[in-house]
Amino acid sequence: MNANNRAITPSGYVPIILIGLVLGYYFGVHDISTNLEGRGSNLISWMVLSWNETNDLLHGYAVPFLFMAFCYSAVKPIKLEEKSSGWFGLIIVLFGLLLFLASARTIQPRLALIGLPFLIAGSSIYLLGWKKGRYLLFPAFFWWFAIPVPGLNQMTNHLQVFVTQACYYAGTGVGMDLINTGNNIHSATNKWDFNIAEGCSGVRSLMALVMIAAIYAYYTQKELWKKVVVFASALPLALFGNFCRVFTILVLAELGFEDFAANAYHDFSGLLLFFPAALAGLFVLDRVLNPKRFKKKVKVTQKA
Repeated sequence: MNANNRAITPSGYVPIILIGLVLGYYFGVHDISTNLEGRGSNLISWMVLSWNETNDLLHGYAVPFLFMAFCYSAVKPIKLEEKSSGWFGLIIVLFGLLLFLASARTIQPRLALIGLPFLIAGSSIYLLGWKKGRYLLFPAFFWWFAIPVPGLNQMTNHLQVFVTQACYYAGTGVGMDLINTGNNIHSATNKWDFNIAEGCSGVRSLMALVMIAAIYAYYTQKELWKKVVVFASALPLALFGNFCRVFTILVLAELGFEDFAANAYHDFSGLLLFFPAALAGLFVLDRVLNPKRFKKKVKVTQKA
């Protein structure tokens, strides 16, 4: 073994286990308040109870399992890295502790949950060194996708207005006789009438796609700027995909299939149209950013 490499001995797992137990106690057992917005007295229970359809956070249930999968996938590259200093991990841990204290004093659970990745990442960097610990940065900060986002309802309203107006102008542009009032679009001949409700705003799909884009960017792109571009593409792809979903509902209704469009197609169009289109967009962008990686290898055969 290379002298510069540092394998983790059995005794080396002791501080990692102790840190895990401490975090588990203060986030999952310790009562930070007698009542956190009516959703439990410790941070983990508050977070889990927020993973519901009202908060558009059902994908939160996948985060713990993905966190463990990402940590497991990081084991191999960690073993291959050389020993390095990680003293500044203590500074990162201190910042996470300050967020936890601020959360306890103000009874704002989000502050402590925002600080959780800093505690995980800082501890990893201090114990393993920067070169090894950096592989756990993405798994640590992936926990942010499990935290309810304040102000999401206001974003829902903006997305409702956007998709309603976009579908209205697109429909009239192709010759459909439509009337738009608020978040309602209906046929001028009274054949059908649809309301673009909160569930059709696309915010649920947007949050899930942002999480998928983060995973795709991290594991497929090497340069930092490419990771940023792929991650940032989640918003326009989500808007376009949701527009296509809602617009096809209007087209089907205009063709006389309003019952099918409002029921079966509405319920399954997200899986049939939105996510395939959005994932295809990520793949196309990946090809544009990395054309050499997708070039076919031409075999050169020598003539006898």
